Amino acid sequence: MFTLRFSDDAEATLDRLMAGGNATLSKLKKVRRTLGRLQIDPRYPGLRSHQYENFPNLPNEKVWDSYVENQTASAWRIYWMYGPNEKDEQGNEIPVITVLLIGPHL
Repeated sequence: MFTLRFSDDAEATLDRLMAGGNATLSKLKKVRRTLGRLQIDPRYPGLRSHQYENFPNLPNEKVWDSYVENQTASAWRIYWMYGPNEKDEQGNEIPVITVLLIGPHL
């Protein structure tokens, strides 16, 4: 299992979804479900995770995107990368996924 770390942008999106009304409640539920699956298994087939080419401002990093929704006109994705990992008090490595952005397909 991975620990999820959120960028400021991703956290702001989650905050907006949580503060929104009924229109965003459905989207929030889908985002949370996707984050849960991502945390357990980023290769889960339903996520359709794949490496993103030329992610803005991170051209040398391996950035992935995973589906929040199936392809629709307003389909959302979660853009993420592995690491940097952390260590616990005993020195054991804790695997981390950093969530960069949550939102419409770029």
